[in-house]
Amino acid sequence: MPEIRLYTHGYRPSARHEVDFDITSEVILESKPGVARPFTMLATRLHLSWSWHTSGWRAGEWHLFWGFHGHRYRKTTSDWSPHEQGFMSSGDIDLPDWVQPLIEANAPTAPPVVAFEPEGAES
Repeated sequence: MPEIRLYTHGYRPSARHEVDFDITSEVILESKPGVARPFTMLATRLHLSWSWHTSGWRAGEWHLFWGFHGHRYRKTTSDWSPHEQGFMSSGDIDLPDWVQPLIEANAPTAPPVVAFEPEGAES
């Protein structure tokens, strides 16, 4: 089951639905042309996160954020650095086609529901 976190205050969304996928085959991602700091990355995890907003222009809807985590390519030694972590999202690369079915299969389909018992209520 995906991890679900609920937030109740501050600038954070009121609910978040997150799913992480470990990437077990070799997936090499390169920055799209024109980004400020281009690099190549060996992807090891795909993170999908939907946020539910209660105010602002996104109020009443889920908003998707996606990103890849992995290892940056160390060009001086021609290998993948285990120490130089990489992160890529929509500012760095376009969404690969193979990710869309994962988004559709895991996207929340209804507004969040939270049930709680007020303090002092009898069970």
